[in-house]
Amino acid sequence: MIRPEDCSYHASDPKEWRWTETTPLIFSIPEERILGNLYVASRPNLGVALSSIAVVKGICRQAYEIDFCDAQMHLPAPKNFTNYELENGMRVEVTEAPIEYRFRYAYKGGDECALDLTFRGIHRPFDCEDPNENPMLAKPQGHAYDSRLGDQWGNRSVDATFPSGHFNTIGHTTGELILRGKRYKVDSYDCMDHSWSRRTEVSRRAVAYLSACFGPDYGVHMAVPVDLVDGETVYEKLRFGFVVENGETFGLVDAEVHGATTDMMPVSCWVTCTDTRGKTHRFSGALIAGHPWDNFNPSHIAFQSLMRWQTEDGRVGYSELANIFGREFMHAKLSRSARGV
Repeated sequence: MIRPEDCSYHASDPKEWRWTETTPLIFSIPEERILGNLYVASRPNLGVALSSIAVVKGICRQAYEIDFCDAQMHLPAPKNFTNYELENGMRVEVTEAPIEYRFRYAYKGGDECALDLTFRGIHRPFDCEDPNENPMLAKPQGHAYDSRLGDQWGNRSVDATFPSGHFNTIGHTTGELILRGKRYKVDSYDCMDHSWSRRTEVSRRAVAYLSACFGPDYGVHMAVPVDLVDGETVYEKLRFGFVVENGETFGLVDAEVHGATTDMMPVSCWVTCTDTRGKTHRFSGALIAGHPWDNFNPSHIAFQSLMRWQTEDGRVGYSELANIFGREFMHAKLSRSARGV
């Protein structure tokens, strides 16, 4: 079970330079077809952090079409992980652990982008590594080592010296975005998380991170390994996931995901999933904004889409679907040398 102190840095061997803690936030302005991202990854034992802010409007098939991006590496790591300011202008404050955060940012290179956002969870954070919350840990597909998940949150640490952890929270983000002189009101639902682990980036990651959020009372989040077969993205079996309904959280026991992509970016998706109550949830989604987020981490590219989701009974929501690939995973499947060209 996640506790308030899990928003902070976790204990680690000071000699373990790979120890990493992350906090991402996804927000959107669906009526303007705007998708935004904030990301922090800190290696406190090395004393460095990386951070990326990216905002897109509409469909950006190429990285140079992205409306704003500020990605910086080798920033001084924050001394704590609950109330800090990075040298790139990002400020993060945990205002009510573990469910409420405030994110502020102002671009130091000019006035092209600024924001002030508050995220508040609509449920208690879901602990991916607690078998009382995540029923998939009882199944091989939910805990067996998968190289596509690396030694980040996707594979549980088996070394008690370096215990891993990961929580996910669906929530409501409100506030203001200023993008190239225009002010926008932000009022969206999506999922944020915090992960901690000994983390080696070897560019072999391949996982879909899917959130279908429909308001203050209902949302679904899941992680699904993916593969590339004949150049097409194929979604495999559920790794973990949960449903939030009226403030209660129910782990997923099964999910089937199908979809189509263009230039690797998700453009459509169909989902059927079942929770621990035996209740089945069906919804589909279509792309309204997206981009290849290629600098949140130098080892990976997140082909990220803001989807318009719709349930069987017609309820509509807007939130993220990201197909995240390690660069070497893609190169081994798609490069000329891999294809024998």
